[in-house]
Amino acid sequence: MQTSFPSSRPRSEEIRHHLEFLILPVVHGLGLELWGLEYLPVGRKALLRIYIDAEGGATIDQCAMVSRQLGPALEVDDRLPGAFTLEVSSPGLERRFFKPEQLPAYIGRTVQVQLHEPMDGRKAYRGELSAADGTMVTLRESDTAVELDWNQIKKIHLIHTF
Repeated sequence: MQTSFPSSRPRSEEIRHHLEFLILPVVHGLGLELWGLEYLPVGRKALLRIYIDAEGGATIDQCAMVSRQLGPALEVDDRLPGAFTLEVSSPGLERRFFKPEQLPAYIGRTVQVQLHEPMDGRKAYRGELSAADGTMVTLRESDTAVELDWNQIKKIHLIHTF
Protein backbone atom coordinates (compact mmCIF):
# COMPACT_ATOMS: atom_id res chain seq x y z
CA MET A 1 0.00 0.00 0.00
CA GLN A 2 1.42 3.35 -1.02
CA THR A 3 0.80 6.42 1.08
CA SER A 4 0.79 9.66 -0.84
CA PHE A 5 0.58 13.13 0.57
CA PRO A 6 -1.78 15.62 -1.10
CA SER A 7 0.52 18.62 -0.90
CA SER A 8 4.15 19.13 -1.76
CA ARG A 9 5.02 19.28 1.95
CA PRO A 10 3.33 16.65 4.14
CA ARG A 11 1.91 17.60 7.51
CA SER A 12 3.31 16.07 10.69
CA GLU A 13 0.10 14.11 11.34
CA GLU A 14 0.23 12.53 7.87
CA ILE A 15 3.89 11.68 8.38
CA ARG A 16 3.15 10.08 11.78
CA HIS A 17 0.42 7.95 10.20
CA HIS A 18 2.77 6.87 7.40
CA LEU A 19 5.55 6.12 9.89
CA GLU A 20 3.25 3.98 12.00
CA PHE A 21 2.35 2.02 8.86
CA LEU A 22 6.08 1.37 8.23
CA ILE A 23 7.10 0.74 11.85
CA LEU A 24 4.33 -1.56 13.13
CA PRO A 25 5.27 -4.65 11.08
CA VAL A 26 8.91 -4.43 12.14
CA VAL A 27 8.14 -3.92 15.84
CA HIS A 28 5.44 -6.61 15.94
CA GLY A 29 7.67 -8.96 13.93
CA LEU A 30 10.21 -8.75 16.76
CA GLY A 31 7.52 -9.60 19.33
CA LEU A 32 7.40 -6.05 20.69
CA GLU A 33 4.69 -3.43 21.12
CA LEU A 34 4.80 0.01 19.52
CA TRP A 35 3.98 2.18 22.54
CA GLY A 36 4.08 5.43 20.60
CA LEU A 37 6.02 7.65 18.27
CA GLU A 38 6.84 11.31 17.97
CA TYR A 39 7.78 13.09 14.78
CA LEU A 40 9.17 16.51 15.63
CA PRO A 41 10.31 18.68 12.72
CA VAL A 42 13.07 20.99 13.93
CA GLY A 43 14.37 23.27 11.22
CA ARG A 44 15.80 21.29 8.33
CA LYS A 45 16.10 18.11 10.36
CA ALA A 46 13.39 16.17 12.17
CA LEU A 47 13.51 13.99 15.26
CA LEU A 48 11.78 10.64 14.99
CA ARG A 49 11.37 9.12 18.44
CA ILE A 50 9.94 5.60 18.64
CA TYR A 51 8.89 4.04 21.95
CA ILE A 52 8.73 0.25 22.12
CA ASP A 53 7.59 -1.95 24.98
CA ALA A 54 7.66 -5.60 25.92
CA GLU A 55 6.52 -7.62 28.88
CA GLY A 56 8.96 -6.65 31.61
CA GLY A 57 10.09 -3.61 29.61
CA ALA A 58 12.09 -3.23 26.41
CA THR A 59 15.83 -3.84 26.64
CA ILE A 60 18.66 -1.82 25.11
CA ASP A 61 19.34 -4.73 22.75
CA GLN A 62 15.71 -4.70 21.55
CA CYS A 63 15.88 -0.94 20.96
CA ALA A 64 19.09 -1.38 18.97
CA MET A 65 17.54 -4.20 16.94
CA VAL A 66 14.51 -2.05 16.02
CA SER A 67 16.81 0.84 15.11
CA ARG A 68 18.99 -1.39 12.91
CA GLN A 69 15.98 -2.83 11.08
CA LEU A 70 14.12 0.46 10.64
CA GLY A 71 17.00 2.84 9.91
CA PRO A 72 17.80 1.73 6.35
CA ALA A 73 14.11 1.44 5.36
CA LEU A 74 13.37 4.93 6.63
CA GLU A 75 16.46 6.39 4.94
CA VAL A 76 15.27 5.32 1.48
CA ASP A 77 11.59 6.23 1.99
CA ASP A 78 11.06 9.12 -0.41
CA ARG A 79 7.84 10.18 1.35
CA LEU A 80 9.74 11.40 4.42
CA PRO A 81 10.82 15.00 3.91
CA GLY A 82 14.48 15.75 4.54
CA ALA A 83 16.92 14.44 7.10
CA PHE A 84 15.97 13.08 10.50
CA THR A 85 17.48 11.63 13.65
CA LEU A 86 16.07 8.26 14.73
CA GLU A 87 15.77 7.44 18.44
CA VAL A 88 14.35 4.14 19.69
CA SER A 89 13.72 3.69 23.40
CA SER A 90 11.54 2.20 26.08
CA PRO A 91 8.69 4.42 27.34
CA GLY A 92 10.40 4.34 30.76
CA LEU A 93 9.09 4.79 34.28
CA GLU A 94 7.44 8.13 33.53
CA ARG A 95 5.96 6.94 30.26
CA ARG A 96 3.90 9.19 28.08
CA PHE A 97 0.53 7.84 27.01
CA PHE A 98 -0.23 8.06 23.30
CA LYS A 99 -3.77 6.65 23.23
CA PRO A 100 -6.56 6.25 25.79
CA GLU A 101 -6.39 2.44 25.58
CA GLN A 102 -3.02 2.56 27.36
CA LEU A 103 -4.45 4.16 30.53
CA PRO A 104 -6.58 1.48 32.31
CA ALA A 105 -3.52 -0.54 33.38
CA TYR A 106 -2.31 2.52 35.33
CA ILE A 107 -5.46 3.34 37.31
CA GLY A 108 -4.45 4.27 40.85
CA ARG A 109 -1.14 5.78 39.71
CA THR A 110 -0.23 9.48 39.57
CA VAL A 111 -0.27 11.22 36.18
CA GLN A 112 0.57 14.69 34.91
CA VAL A 113 -1.76 16.14 32.26
CA GLN A 114 -1.23 19.12 29.99
CA LEU A 115 -4.28 20.39 28.11
CA HIS A 116 -4.50 22.03 24.69
CA GLU A 117 -6.74 24.80 26.08
CA PRO A 118 -7.28 25.98 29.67
CA MET A 119 -10.12 24.44 31.65
CA ASP A 120 -11.26 26.43 34.69
CA GLY A 121 -8.23 28.68 34.10
CA ARG A 122 -5.71 25.79 34.16
CA LYS A 123 -3.79 23.89 31.52
CA ALA A 124 -1.96 21.49 33.86
CA TYR A 125 -3.33 18.87 36.23
CA ARG A 126 -1.62 16.30 38.41
CA GLY A 127 -3.45 13.61 40.28
CA GLU A 128 -4.34 9.98 40.68
CA LEU A 129 -5.77 8.36 37.58
CA SER A 130 -9.09 7.09 38.92
CA ALA A 131 -10.87 6.08 35.69
CA ALA A 132 -10.23 5.66 31.99
CA ASP A 133 -13.35 4.72 30.09
CA GLY A 134 -13.18 5.07 26.31
CA THR A 135 -12.12 8.64 25.68
CA MET A 136 -13.03 9.88 29.18
CA VAL A 137 -10.18 10.24 31.68
CA THR A 138 -10.81 10.99 35.36
CA LEU A 139 -8.16 12.26 37.78
CA ARG A 140 -8.46 12.76 41.50
CA GLU A 141 -6.72 15.90 42.75
CA SER A 142 -6.98 15.93 46.55
CA ASP A 143 -10.72 15.31 46.99
CA THR A 144 -11.79 16.68 43.61
CA ALA A 145 -12.56 14.59 40.53
CA VAL A 146 -11.40 16.13 37.25
CA GLU A 147 -13.03 14.67 34.15
CA LEU A 148 -11.30 15.18 30.82
CA ASP A 149 -11.99 14.05 27.30
CA TRP A 150 -8.96 12.55 25.54
CA ASN A 151 -9.24 15.24 22.84
CA GLN A 152 -8.64 17.96 25.47
CA ILE A 153 -5.32 16.37 26.45
CA LYS A 154 -2.15 17.58 24.76
CA LYS A 155 0.16 15.33 26.77
CA ILE A 156 -0.28 12.88 29.64
CA HIS A 157 2.44 10.94 31.38
CA LEU A 158 2.98 8.79 34.41
CA ILE A 159 4.68 10.21 37.50
CA HIS A 160 6.85 7.56 39.08
CA THR A 161 7.22 7.63 42.85
CA PHE A 162 10.21 5.94 44.42
